[in-house]
Amino acid sequence: MDKEAAEKLSVLIMKINAKLDQSVAFVRDHDTNENFEEYRQVIGKIMGSLYLDVEEKLWHKYPELRPKQMGGPYEVDESIIEPRFYNYKNENST
Repeated sequence: MDKEAAEKLSVLIMKINAKLDQSVAFVRDHDTNENFEEYRQVIGKIMGSLYLDVEEKLWHKYPELRPKQMGGPYEVDESIIEPRFYNYKNENST
């Protein structure tokens, strides 16, 4: 995979993770605490796998694509997560 394709994939995975994070907040606000806890654990595993098994491998090959939030030089355009699936105040739901 070349750098341009890796960047596109990295941004896509960031979008997916943002949507998954929003879904956790949605379940927290619309379901029982028991269901929320179960859902959060499952989604946390998925997000962790995307990060460790996909993103980290891309960033290892192309360190210039590692986002600043993760200790790299890449500026992430925050608009990539728009439109939001669910708006919520607690940005650290997972």
